[in-house]
Amino acid sequence: MRLIDWQRGFLLSCILLLSALGNSQAPGTGAIRGMIYDPAGRTVPNATVSVEQQATHALRSTISDAAGAFEAPLLAPGNYVVRVSADGFAQSRSQAIAVVVSETSSVEIRLALAAAKATVEVTANEQIATTESSALGRAVDEQAITALPLSNRNFTQILSLSPGVTVGLPDATQPGRGTQDVIANGGKTTANNIQFNGVDANNLAQNSAASDGEEVGVAVPAPDTIQEFKVQTGNYDATYGRGTGANVDVVSRTGTNRFHGTAWEFLRNDALNANDFFSKLTGQPRPVLKQNQFGAALGGPILRNKTFFFVAYQGLRSSNGVGTELTTFLPQLTSDRSAATLGAQFCAYPTAAGGTQLKCNGSNINPVALKLLNFKLPNGQFAVPSPQILLPADPGQMPIGESTYATPATYNEDQYTGDFDHSFSNKNTASARLFYSRAPTVNPFSPNAANVPGWGTNEVDKNVMVVASDTHVVNSNLINVGRLGYMRFDGKSSVEAPILASDVGTQSPTGLAGPGILAPGVTVDGLFTIGDAGTPSQTQRTNSYIAQDTVSLTRRRNFIRFGAEVKRHQVMIDAPFAASGLLDIRTFSDFLLGQSAQQNGSPNGLSNVTSSGGSSGIFRKDERYSDFATFVQDDVKLTPSLTINAGLRYEVFGPPSEIHGRLVTFDPTIATLTAPATGTLSGFVVASNFPDSVPQGVKQTDRRGVWPTRYTDVSPRFGFAYHASNHPDLVVRGGYGIYFDRLAGGLAENLVSQPPFSTIQLFSGSQNGGASLTTPFNPLLPSAESYPIFIQRIPAIKNCDPSTSNCGGGPTVVGLSTKMVDPYTQEYNLNVQVGMGWNTLAEIGYVGTRTLHVAGCAEFNQSLLASASAPVYGETINSAGNVVLRAPYQGIAPGSLECATAYDSNYNGLQASATKRLSKGLQFLGSYTWSRTLDQTSGSSGSQVFELWLLTNDQRNPRQSYGPTDFDRTHRGVFSFTYDIPGARTSSAFVRTLTSNWLASGILVLQSGTPITVLDFGAGAVYGNYPFENRAQLSGKRIATPGSLYSRVIGTYLDANGFTDAPLAPNAAGPGDTDFGNSGVGVVRGPGQRNMDLAIERTIPILEQHSVHVRGEFFNLTNTPNFANPLNIVNFGPAFGKITTKSNNPRIIQIALKYQF
Repeated sequence: MRLIDWQRGFLLSCILLLSALGNSQAPGTGAIRGMIYDPAGRTVPNATVSVEQQATHALRSTISDAAGAFEAPLLAPGNYVVRVSADGFAQSRSQAIAVVVSETSSVEIRLALAAAKATVEVTANEQIATTESSALGRAVDEQAITALPLSNRNFTQILSLSPGVTVGLPDATQPGRGTQDVIANGGKTTANNIQFNGVDANNLAQNSAASDGEEVGVAVPAPDTIQEFKVQTGNYDATYGRGTGANVDVVSRTGTNRFHGTAWEFLRNDALNANDFFSKLTGQPRPVLKQNQFGAALGGPILRNKTFFFVAYQGLRSSNGVGTELTTFLPQLTSDRSAATLGAQFCAYPTAAGGTQLKCNGSNINPVALKLLNFKLPNGQFAVPSPQILLPADPGQMPIGESTYATPATYNEDQYTGDFDHSFSNKNTASARLFYSRAPTVNPFSPNAANVPGWGTNEVDKNVMVVASDTHVVNSNLINVGRLGYMRFDGKSSVEAPILASDVGTQSPTGLAGPGILAPGVTVDGLFTIGDAGTPSQTQRTNSYIAQDTVSLTRRRNFIRFGAEVKRHQVMIDAPFAASGLLDIRTFSDFLLGQSAQQNGSPNGLSNVTSSGGSSGIFRKDERYSDFATFVQDDVKLTPSLTINAGLRYEVFGPPSEIHGRLVTFDPTIATLTAPATGTLSGFVVASNFPDSVPQGVKQTDRRGVWPTRYTDVSPRFGFAYHASNHPDLVVRGGYGIYFDRLAGGLAENLVSQPPFSTIQLFSGSQNGGASLTTPFNPLLPSAESYPIFIQRIPAIKNCDPSTSNCGGGPTVVGLSTKMVDPYTQEYNLNVQVGMGWNTLAEIGYVGTRTLHVAGCAEFNQSLLASASAPVYGETINSAGNVVLRAPYQGIAPGSLECATAYDSNYNGLQASATKRLSKGLQFLGSYTWSRTLDQTSGSSGSQVFELWLLTNDQRNPRQSYGPTDFDRTHRGVFSFTYDIPGARTSSAFVRTLTSNWLASGILVLQSGTPITVLDFGAGAVYGNYPFENRAQLSGKRIATPGSLYSRVIGTYLDANGFTDAPLAPNAAGPGDTDFGNSGVGVVRGPGQRNMDLAIERTIPILEQHSVHVRGEFFNLTNTPNFANPLNIVNFGPAFGKITTKSNNPRIIQIALKYQF
């Protein structure tokens, strides 16, 4: 970013701050706000108020104002005692008052008249309803964090308990941390903001909580190291920014004046577990599951009342075959894989390409296919295995079989926590928070590799968090908190690839087949994938440096906070996408034949290899991002019954830049439509620091970023909380706010394979007519040593044989719009809270959001429809064979994308909850959400992490792709509780001992299924778009099969008869020249889900303040199978509509032993 840009941002921020001067908590802190009354109910002004933290005796003092009100802002979470002294009244001391992160505890203290007793214990009426804030959300205390049954002991599971939050079921068998990405009020999973001790703890490279390959997610400290956290799902004030979704503030445990500690061991063993549904279905034994999670924590004083420490270690060792379980459909192969046997077995089934068919004597089986089917892995098994069970087939369909594999993954993690606090005086404290973890994983299956054994992945994730803070009390009305933070995310992944190109007689995208050159990955639709997905090794590393400062100022009825934050991010990515090549093949018969269009004589010019993709070049990018934010927030107590929350936040999210000048985009708005036969580079845009001379036709910008910095992200926030003076537990709250979203660094990752530093090439349909299994890439790409190279836009040549000539058509490009802006959400809500007695609060309300400038991608070079009256570049008919000739941008391959913030989404939800604060041993939270979320750019195979959400069907008409999001769930109910079971009341000491000190806790989830968009790889053939963007054609018959869920899982969940071939396009040249299908987005729902997790714990006192806890946890207590959505591509033959994966674990039992003092 240029210096002048930062000067402009700084000046504007100063203006905003100065104009604001004239709530009482910051991220990572809370507050106490109260009223002081005399025995007659009159307010008491000028009373001296002291607020003392019980654990450390840290003291804060203030004076009540003329209205008897006081506030202690920016307090560390914990329990506090309030002491009040005033002339004519006895000195009063309250009971413990809990301060919760991101919340203001509202209390009323009634003084007693002066008496002989020096100090009077008074009851502080701590209100259960939220009378000081309009923010939506819930705080979770230490007891709930450690008591609830959390799969993988991961705190992110608790995020799903709040109303308005949508997420899949927790999976206790998921290898690794099991982090869940939540959706809050319709926001994307990349829109959430997680903070540790008040500092941004997100990986900018993906903006997602969960890890994904080399993309490392947020750190997951052990529950025993977390004091509490707050989940705010909406209408949070101006002190919070960066995202439009949930805001999560996690606070670490600290040392106290008393030594305290714990040691734990959590154990899983497959001998205790139920078998998985699909393992039982295919007759496989119970998979291996052995896990040990162990650790210890210790805290206490270094100098009493001055310096405190808290340190912890947790290790995890896991061998897990349940979470890696994979179900695959396979042709009914035997151990006899000779050409003659294969020909006799499969010659009856036609190819999708047409033309030459497989001979029954197998004489024309492609030698590459034959070698792949006979290739054996080091363990002696076939690379393409035979199925474990055979499935019945409909007449005319190729019989297939089914296999379930449960090869164990190994996951090991070591994490270390260190927290240190020092009090220089009652007016100045400092703290440091340290965290480090390293987690290597060996996974037998991966989304980046095959769906049969032999292609595992090796991953190593590292997290580092450092936070230092200083709190300074200038006077009772002015407090300052400053923080410095450093976050590091370091991830590496690699794929085990046993097959070389030379082993089977094929080649790489650059034409190489020598030593060490991997064979391309091969997918046969609906059946198997072998080989890696073109990403043999990837590395991603993010360093984030954060500085922030918050000032709290109390002025009569105004509780003001203002501050600023600066961030600098370094993102290094080295991701050679498709470097080994990717081949997609429509049917097993096409795989066996493996011929080019010239060889097979296809009437539509189709190869048996449906699509071929590959890349070459320099893939490393070193990106830089700079962010700035400033805010002012004022919580005004207009009357004792009405609080107004008003704030303004200003943010600057710097666009990506690359230190070597390697960010190059393609801008269709400046590109010429036509291209001369000699080629052109019109449309390519390079940064100001591009390292080489700029060729003719290429535009060089005056900035390093792809798009200009935006300086207009101003977010007003407004809310209110009102309660009648005689009914403080009946509160009406509402608010409106604008929230801007920080685009993920993964958006720029779409430029990794972009000329001139690298090239990605993807041809499908007739464009790929020259491909065969022997020579799958035509034309070949230059070797990596040749880059940087600009690939000229050369128009396609008509009637050209791609197997023998370079037929033009140009490169496949990805353009990031130079007019990108930051997405923003308008949120509005109204709700009512009612205190029900027994420390129980009921709440019901409406929440709506409208998000504009959502990021998404569309194919800007979708081929135009031609006719005799409106020819396109001389073409008058529409066919799959002339899509390149009808592409609007000549010399650019169809399938090229432009990603822009050009889309929108909306959410409407009715949210209800019942919350019981801990009393008489019981606390619970029940929540229900009835909602709907709509957008244009989900429902296909887009990636939220890379902001790569794709339209379906017509790429020029986003509105036709508008429908329910792929994460939409109409109904969702969650109930969580912890209960100290009372012991038996009996005279028998033995019975009393046996029945006392028992704790039960649990989480129950009931939720609707998610939408399914049915796709047809054969639809839209005349447009040249990616096959997975084309929706299927409805036949008018039923879409979903009848019967019980069990029968539909055993059979099929979707009915193939509900769909038919896509219609012919206007002026179609032949039978395969299809238009888009007419089915909508999310035309049917997947299976609903229900799950109950339960924990039972017994505490055994052994010495004074020493105890042993014995615990049993039952994940999926009722062993209810829950299923993911079925295969949704109609071209997958007998596999279409079948459910092959589960969405959670079978019953898993975990036992634990914990020592605590």
